[in-house]
Amino acid sequence: MRDDEYQSMYDLERTLWWYRGMREITLSIIGDNLMSNSGLRFLDAGCGTGYSVSWLERELSGASGFGVDVSKIAATFWGKVGLKTAAVSSVCCIPYLSGVFDLITCFDVIYQLDSGGAATAISEMARVLKPGGVLYIREPAYDWLRGSHDEAVGTRHRFTLSELKEAVRAHGLSPKRATYANTLLFLPAVAHRLLSKASRSDASDVRPVAGWVNASLSAVLKAEARILRRVRSLFGLSAIVLAQKEQ
Repeated sequence: MRDDEYQSMYDLERTLWWYRGMREITLSIIGDNLMSNSGLRFLDAGCGTGYSVSWLERELSGASGFGVDVSKIAATFWGKVGLKTAAVSSVCCIPYLSGVFDLITCFDVIYQLDSGGAATAISEMARVLKPGGVLYIREPAYDWLRGSHDEAVGTRHRFTLSELKEAVRAHGLSPKRATYANTLLFLPAVAHRLLSKASRSDASDVRPVAGWVNASLSAVLKAEARILRRVRSLFGLSAIVLAQKEQ
């Protein structure tokens, strides 16, 4: 990922519609059982600026959050969000003991790795999960949807849901929920991505939008989060798997 993307993330991830909406979707899929698990320890693998760790600590009452990210640039933001329990390291070599986390989140990380690196990363996440622990992994969907944003963030591979499920199964994790997400905005997003590809732009999608646009798109994803509590989506811009480690 380009270094300037971390600054953009830090500036916008509290307020930009995509981040706000995907956080709502995350909570809808994690479910009430984890939300009420007092004393839960979780790791955000590829934590970026660290905002997701602080956000999840607020949402998961009594939880203790940890992070790991390979970028020293990302680490410069950790103090700004109050994150003190993070390490600069690759998700392919997680510097924590085996079997210590109840939950691992991985938000759009392994798509930047080659196939061997992605497999190693999932293996490491499985290693540090407790027996019965849960992995929530979200990755960009469909390689044919590559656009300018993928150039900016260093995309290696966008996943189908089947690929993501098989990837976690290969390391002893059993999918409990699997769905696509960001479905309601799929068609306009496809048009945007294909146009950006045709123009050969390398501009990131992480950028401010008009206030009314931000509010409207946030509302769409919030509505989708409510839908995903009950049903799974057959297509979308993101592939999401909630998987459990064997006891």
